Amino acid sequence: MTSALLVNDLAKLYGGREIVRGMSFEIPAGAIVALLGPNGAGKSTTMKMCAGLIDPDGGKISIGGVDAVADPGAARRLFTYLPENVVLYEELTGRENLAHLLRLATGRKIQTSAIDAALLQAGLPREALGRRAGTYSKGMRQKVGLALALAKDAKLLLLDEPTSGLDPHSASEFNAALKAVSARGVGVLMATHDIWRAREAANRLLIMAQGRIALDLDPQGLSAEEIERRFFFEASAENTA
Repeated sequence: MTSALLVNDLAKLYGGREIVRGMSFEIPAGAIVALLGPNGAGKSTTMKMCAGLIDPDGGKISIGGVDAVADPGAARRLFTYLPENVVLYEELTGRENLAHLLRLATGRKIQTSAIDAALLQAGLPREALGRRAGTYSKGMRQKVGLALALAKDAKLLLLDEPTSGLDPHSASEFNAALKAVSARGVGVLMATHDIWRAREAANRLLIMAQGRIALDLDPQGLSAEEIERRFFFEASAENTA
């Protein structure tokens, strides 16, 4: 099966300084991978390169088998990128927002029943489908983004700090919705500082330090405290290097 995301020897320089160096990892279809690390470790730069927002200075990025550097247009049709704060049209309903975003992303128009099904699968309450997005919480806005990944049949979902600012209940709801999306075969890469929520949702934890992957952990069998200890050990090693 083709990987949702394949990154090989990725590199990015700013002012002659290597921000990302030798990054290589794979996300199989249906897997959730969390990218952890202190500020300045290179998480955001890595995410932006995968999303096609900045060009790498070396290495390869393949999304659903498509070379994202050589053919960014084709790759863009295969992923959905959600920034920390999802921007919706405030006067449009959740249903209308998704229909509009889907047309922008794919040029396709799908039936309202399919729009509603995607929103419900992403965890948006039925009563909210016809409500204006201006009344939505951050968690509800994130779920509209998840629904876009489902409706456009994305192979990959890229998330930047998805649980930042969410209360514990909303964060747990979001993780449940994220797992439902991944169960449909969508690969997920999320950059986050939230160790506890990452452990709850992810199949793998990649801890970055000094622009590279310092640790590749299976969260099963590891407590949040142990993951936090390793996280801060790598952050401390980076600051003293």
